Amino acid sequence: MHTIARNIAWLLVFGFLTGCTHSLYHAELDTLNSEGNPRKSVLYWSKTDKLIGDAKAGPILLMTACSTRRIHFDETETGIVFRGTPGQDRISEQSGTVAEGTICGKVQSDSKITDLQAGPLLLTVSCEAMTDEFSIRTGLFSPSYLQARESPYQFEVQEERSWSVLGRTPDAPEPPACP
Repeated sequence: MHTIARNIAWLLVFGFLTGCTHSLYHAELDTLNSEGNPRKSVLYWSKTDKLIGDAKAGPILLMTACSTRRIHFDETETGIVFRGTPGQDRISEQSGTVAEGTICGKVQSDSKITDLQAGPLLLTVSCEAMTDEFSIRTGLFSPSYLQARESPYQFEVQEERSWSVLGRTPDAPEPPACP
């Protein structure tokens, strides 16, 4: 009986040491897309806090209703940024495509995704999707995303937390519905 109790104690200790707290951060914002149409945008990312070891997080994903694109904000040496794609993005109100590595958006609130918390998150977007009569469209869907502007967007981020020994993470939000 003593051996069974000791084995159960070890299993509990091992479970707590390998367990993780998983957080899903998400926010919605009613905005205009780069074509000037009113759209809902959803921003989200996940973070895993381990009892032993460093927290892991990211990337931050931005989805805009009726868009065929998901924008990824990644942690870099210059902060949390969205890099434009040559042939798909351009600096707002400029002709021609962005160069490889052009920063098209930036999270202003912090420089590390693991440091972000629930509450206000500020981000800027300086590029727009290149759309013209030759752009691939499916019904109402286009490559347009959050409209570029000088002032930052403010998302009110919510957090959903769960604890898991097996590493199950919360489900990501669905893309916003296209009206």
